[in-house]
Amino acid sequence: MSLLIKNGEIVTASERYVADILCEGETIAIVSPGITPPKGAEVIDATGKFVFPGFIDPHVHIYLPFMGTFSKDDYITGSEAALVGGTTTLIEMCCPSRKDDALESFELWMSQAVGKSACDFTFHMGVTKFDDKSEKQLREIVKRGISSFKIFLAYKGAFGVDDTELYRTLKLAKELGVIVTAHCENETLVSERCKELIAAGKTGPGFHEPSRPVQVEAEGVHHLMTFAELTGAATYIVHLSCKEALDQAIAARQRGVRVNVETLIQYLTLDKT
Repeated sequence: MSLLIKNGEIVTASERYVADILCEGETIAIVSPGITPPKGAEVIDATGKFVFPGFIDPHVHIYLPFMGTFSKDDYITGSEAALVGGTTTLIEMCCPSRKDDALESFELWMSQAVGKSACDFTFHMGVTKFDDKSEKQLREIVKRGISSFKIFLAYKGAFGVDDTELYRTLKLAKELGVIVTAHCENETLVSERCKELIAAGKTGPGFHEPSRPVQVEAEGVHHLMTFAELTGAATYIVHLSCKEALDQAIAARQRGVRVNVETLIQYLTLDKT
């Protein structure tokens, strides 16, 4: 089936222009002005509109049991909402707790999506502990098509890994050729800051930032970069929120560390006030 999108505005890394896009099946075949519609093609007039390929959202939580709470969405509502916004692929964080079996958790998350998702999906496999059994299971999960892990340097006792587990996870990721996504904070500093604030009666929303100031995230990124540099693993820092943390990632990349980062709109538009 041919699909011709006419007169849409196309934005690339270097330019923006008006052109036609001819798709054959699920493949973009031609991008050019003035394409003649093939026989039997569906034609869409996109005059005055932007035309993008389907977006990939690399950081999604749909099924997320966490500290006694659950996400309100399921894969039906979550995937439909994604499509309305132009996202055609979700990468969800599969986040078992430390007490959970990794392979069973992967299969549970998969069961939430199969036959329900209206768009394409895959997972970052959460590594919340690392021992001989979980290593074998992670190898099996990668064989089933998963190409990235997720680790937490926070939430010790729930999701967080210690430095031995972090090192071994990154070594395995390097061996298997998968990316390690990471939530970067210094757990000990956050815990101590929270204790001090609570003791002082400073428990309102305005004290969230003092409980985890920018130095906490910057130290977490620096910590991860040290391990990534030693192991050669590819890393991806999630929801990076401040310049200080970004500087650590940039410095590491300049040393040859394989690191990418993501941020969120609130970190670009809001400050601690």
